Amino acid sequence: MSEPWFSRLEKKITRISDQDYDPAFFSFEQLLVTASCLYQAGSGLRHKLYRSGLLKPKSLPCFVISIGNIMVGGVGKTPMTIYLAELLTKMGKRPVVISRGYQGSLKTGAGIVSNGETIFLDTDVAGDEPYMMARRKTFPVVVGKDRYTAGMLAIEQLNPDVIVLDDAFQHVKLERDLDILLFDHDRPLGNNRMLPAGRLRETPAMSKNRVHAIAFTRCPGKDNSENQVKDIISQFDEIPFFKTCHTPFLLQMLPREKTSDPVLCCPDTLKDRKGLLFSGIANNKSFKYSAEELGVNVVDHIEFKDHYRYKKADIIMIQKRAREIGTDLIITTEKDWVKLGRDVKWSVDLAVIGIRITFENAQEFKTFIGSRLSGL
Repeated sequence: MSEPWFSRLEKKITRISDQDYDPAFFSFEQLLVTASCLYQAGSGLRHKLYRSGLLKPKSLPCFVISIGNIMVGGVGKTPMTIYLAELLTKMGKRPVVISRGYQGSLKTGAGIVSNGETIFLDTDVAGDEPYMMARRKTFPVVVGKDRYTAGMLAIEQLNPDVIVLDDAFQHVKLERDLDILLFDHDRPLGNNRMLPAGRLRETPAMSKNRVHAIAFTRCPGKDNSENQVKDIISQFDEIPFFKTCHTPFLLQMLPREKTSDPVLCCPDTLKDRKGLLFSGIANNKSFKYSAEELGVNVVDHIEFKDHYRYKKADIIMIQKRAREIGTDLIITTEKDWVKLGRDVKWSVDLAVIGIRITFENAQEFKTFIGSRLSGL
């Protein structure tokens, strides 16, 4: 069966938006550039309406921190949100994380995914990333398309003193006390074009007046990206910035032919083993690098689109591919694993890789957060 036209179109736009290019007249690329100009104009008008006071954001009776970015795609917002929520807990605060619950079935209102101890909503209702965070059982998680409604639910039932918004930089309908903006160290602005000709939701000029701190992720990156980092810093005058890296770790291992809970293993379990990867995240290539960093001999990598919902046929296909290439290990991400059925019997061992955020100067970041929270 041929691929649907809209799927082919989506892939074509995605491929173009990742590239540096000069569009030819009357080309598809030129059409995308024209559309991006309209997108930028609409986005700029929206922000002007809020700055002028014609549109008024709502506010929560609580300290609010937003984690976000100005580009579409994975830059590490969820690992950063986890890091910050756990840091706040260690600092004696009562954080609640609020997520929009992307691709979850909760379309209206808000729901408590977890109170920090008990999980109430599954991945189908909550969405993969909120459910993944809830499984940590180190802080409460709430989902809702309307962050104000979700925030009020959190305040009424969970009594937080800090609310952390995951992926909310563009959600200007809700006031926040601290905005932390993330940039990928290696390619912070993509091809410097707005959607759909590029990956930018906003330009630095459009966003700099709302930013309180910048964090670069996946550092250290390629040497040729350092000039781009310096350029970003120069566009956000006197805004503090931090450098972080993504540290992969073996979260758990599910032995073959077992459907019981996974067992914890040491990182060397993966070293020099032939692995078949599969993932459905925004930056699938980064997952391959993570597996290789843990010593895996990557034989093949099956890539799905971000937030992909796995079907039985996909699991059959993955296991068939593992037999074809003779691998003794199948590896996936934590985000993908939470969407897999627990009744699946894998023909070979299944390893789940998680990601931790590591700061170049963790104490400096903790001091910065503490200074913003002073008085709570």
